[in-house]
Amino acid sequence: MKKQAGMVRWSRYFLVLVTGLVVVRIFFFAPYVVEGISMYPTLENHDRIVVNKWIYYMRNPQYGDVVVLHANDKEDYIKRIIGMEGDELELKEGVLYRNGKVVDEPYINEATLGEFDKIKVPRASYFVMGDNRNRSMDSREIGFISRSSVVGRAEFIFYPFQDMQRIE
Repeated sequence: MKKQAGMVRWSRYFLVLVTGLVVVRIFFFAPYVVEGISMYPTLENHDRIVVNKWIYYMRNPQYGDVVVLHANDKEDYIKRIIGMEGDELELKEGVLYRNGKVVDEPYINEATLGEFDKIKVPRASYFVMGDNRNRSMDSREIGFISRSSVVGRAEFIFYPFQDMQRIE
């Protein structure tokens, strides 16, 4: 009887632990694998990152946040927020302008090829781009991202271990 009571007690602890982990995974933090080179040099192909899913319940995304987003029913993308509701964006001669001012982008891999005329970010939407602009599928192709498509903010790289760091 004592052995069976001990098993029941440990089963309860195990169930509470598993339930707690599931709740954390669904609502708070989630691991993601970076697929591709669109965020190089900030993130490399196959980096493992932790995404903070609850941060945007506390505050809105900010310029420069690296976010995971649902681009469509099948894929999640990792991109940087460049424009927010009401912003006017323009890319000319490799330079990005937001509301008529040059955007300081020390994180991009190389000068951006291509251009786009002034666009205005609609209500409750974001314009996102990869740091490796010339090899990135981003808002230039997939369009504006709705607030509801943002999963969370990429917080840190946890693997490979030698590259473990906070994502700026």
